Amino acid sequence: MLLPWLAVLPAARATDLDWMVIRQQYREIEWIAGRSGESASNGNEWNFAEGRPAVEAELSEPHSAMADLSGAVYVADKNAHAIRKIRPDGVLVTVAGTNAAGFDGDGPATQRRLDGPQHAYVLPDGTFYILDTGNRRIRRVGTDGQMVTTIVETADLSRGLWVSRDESVIYYATGTALKKWTPDLGMRPGVVLATGLADAGNLDVAANGDIYISDRGASRVYRVPPTNTPGIPPVPVAGLGGTAGDGPKASGKPALSVGLREARGVAFHPAGGFFVATHRGGDVWYVDTRGLAWMFVEGDAGATFFPDPQPVPTTRQVMAEPRSVSVALNGDILICGNDAGYVRRIRYTGSRMEPTAELIVTAGPEIPVVRWRADPQRWFRLESSDNPAGGVWTTEQSGPATGAWQEWAGPGVDPAAARFYRLTEFRRWPN
Repeated sequence: MLLPWLAVLPAARATDLDWMVIRQQYREIEWIAGRSGESASNGNEWNFAEGRPAVEAELSEPHSAMADLSGAVYVADKNAHAIRKIRPDGVLVTVAGTNAAGFDGDGPATQRRLDGPQHAYVLPDGTFYILDTGNRRIRRVGTDGQMVTTIVETADLSRGLWVSRDESVIYYATGTALKKWTPDLGMRPGVVLATGLADAGNLDVAANGDIYISDRGASRVYRVPPTNTPGIPPVPVAGLGGTAGDGPKASGKPALSVGLREARGVAFHPAGGFFVATHRGGDVWYVDTRGLAWMFVEGDAGATFFPDPQPVPTTRQVMAEPRSVSVALNGDILICGNDAGYVRRIRYTGSRMEPTAELIVTAGPEIPVVRWRADPQRWFRLESSDNPAGGVWTTEQSGPATGAWQEWAGPGVDPAAARFYRLTEFRRWPN
């Protein structure tokens, strides 16, 4: 019997997603981790918050927050020398590090020391890479969460890290350079793609493969083609520049004319524009595909914090010192910042960012079979429900597509009972 297929309406074309549409996709910024931004250990202590709500945990200068396909958020808790995970139920657990600085080799992830990790780069399946800055290593923890393994040893690391979905390319930043690592290098450092940065920050990769890197020291964001050579300087794409980056904060102006004081975080939205977090500026901006910069979340360089949800774009200063910004696979925006240590989220409330394929669902006397034309360049999540109006969906399968057609065979069901399926596909980017 042929059951109904449930398809999500396609999103607007990328060329239509300007600032006004971005404004409609996001409504408010909320607090999901850290103790209200009121206190910070600024050291390697841990306040016994393991297994408790993340909003009760004392974080210590967290430097990055990224989500996997399940919605779990991974936080690089820098001065506590650990990687935390905020589960979808809001509970915080440690997934790497012992809360004490040092290096004692590779091994069980929660039994091996880290030293000032500045980034945890998360792949959709939950694999994550650690920018273990003090130990001068890039390290990997697989989906089993058990072992931390050194991938790269290098003399100099900064804040930026990006890993391709197939793990065949790693881009990372030193203080003044952008480097590229591939497996043929073994544990040796990557090759130099660009030099001349003042104090490199975070980085992300656009749909066309260009690398965008923030430069805290120059208060700018630069673009570097993946085939760049060190002799060709990076191209500025946002920020007035200068050591302080002071300048007008006027929204809707060309991005190169706006003061992005200590630009530090950068992350692409699937529309093609990108977000920029400024440490001393305290803000998060959106730079659209026309090169115009729009104030998205306003803050300061102090300790401003509002525990209650606040509307976005903000009309008041609601945060301080954002260190990173990332866009999750479901469209949510994650902001990590302040010495006091907290993580904030802006939920994506728009239509789905990707059109889905048509689902072909059949049910024999024993098992249902779901098939769809897939794109091997994308990841997917297949969900089912017997009551879609109630909003309860169960994930049946997720991961990278393995061919032109993807098929899932479910457990035995009553063929007379109606069941609904929906598919969400995700780009290879952002993140």
